[in-house]
Amino acid sequence: MKKKVMLFLMTVLMSFSAMCYASYGSDLDAETKVVDQFFASRDYKKIVGLMDPELAKELPADRYKTQFGEIDKELGKMTQKDLLGYRLLKDMHVLIYAAKFEKGAVLELDVFFKTVNGKPLMANFSLYDPNAQAQAQAPAGAEKK
Repeated sequence: MKKKVMLFLMTVLMSFSAMCYASYGSDLDAETKVVDQFFASRDYKKIVGLMDPELAKELPADRYKTQFGEIDKELGKMTQKDLLGYRLLKDMHVLIYAAKFEKGAVLELDVFFKTVNGKPLMANFSLYDPNAQAQAQAPAGAEKK
């Protein structure tokens, strides 16, 4: 009898935890599609609808063209991205990727999302080299390889 009760409790607890994790699955899928569309397209008219209005103000068409032109020139197109983490903040979700580019660079891509009327909108993004940051934080006597 004790085994049956324990088995029942374990099943209920595992089902509950699975439901909790699954609740963010649809958000993650929708946000991943936005990231794919945003970084694959170079047409501002197509991607402006994916951005939060505040980001659209900070990143007008001319600045978008200049910024992504520099990325394409220095790094090439993004060829692969691997999801490293998914963070839930009070009003945002953050997707953290390892992004690989045509010219060989692997950078960290952090993409911030707000949900507005049930639709995920990109609120911000950052692209940086985590190795450069680690070298800058290294102690004075540390070796640089």
